[in-house]
Amino acid sequence: MEHKWEKIKDERMREIAPYIKDKIVLDIGCYAEIKEEVNKEKKLDTWIHGFLSKHAKHVVGIDIAKKEIGILKRQGYDVYCQSAEDFKLNKKFDVIFAGAVIEHLSNPGLFLDKCREHLEKDGWLIIDTPNVFCLNYKIGGMIRFLNNNLEVHPEHTCFYSPTTITNLMKRHGFIVKRIKFVNFNEINTFKRHLQDFLCKIFGDKLRYEMMLFAKLS
Repeated sequence: MEHKWEKIKDERMREIAPYIKDKIVLDIGCYAEIKEEVNKEKKLDTWIHGFLSKHAKHVVGIDIAKKEIGILKRQGYDVYCQSAEDFKLNKKFDVIFAGAVIEHLSNPGLFLDKCREHLEKDGWLIIDTPNVFCLNYKIGGMIRFLNNNLEVHPEHTCFYSPTTITNLMKRHGFIVKRIKFVNFNEINTFKRHLQDFLCKIFGDKLRYEMMLFAKLS
């Protein structure tokens, strides 16, 4: 029998959904390039904060993008302009989700310490971040080998592998219980088909994104 979550097209949302149902959730890095003219209901299919707000009991969001936080506040979302490395909300959450955040930070350890302070004892920390072993990076690394310049997002500060991010989280009081490799829905059809084909041969570690589900140690 198909579970209702299996009908969700976005892979990350499909993985998050069972963890956030009827929970109090903190979404770190919540604005996700929201534009003032975007209709928030139409955005629910591709915008994770909208998805969380629809399915969780309550969602609080933080982001450093002051203008966009103002837009979301006017749309009725419970959001605050705070940094992932030093936020203070004076409450704890059942689930903390940080999508595509940790690879942007100067001090990821400070971020994890703040997550630990704000997470309920039996809560879940869910992080997703680009996977250093993904097909795009592998091919790009081979092509750019001679000049040692693997092009990435201009605001990224590092790559993470499953081992390095698990070690980092362990140092800051978390035990990774599960790792899931997924793709962004925005990947074009050719790349997705090629990646799906190669993953059947070599495994899911070639997918673009990895999601880590962690508990307090």
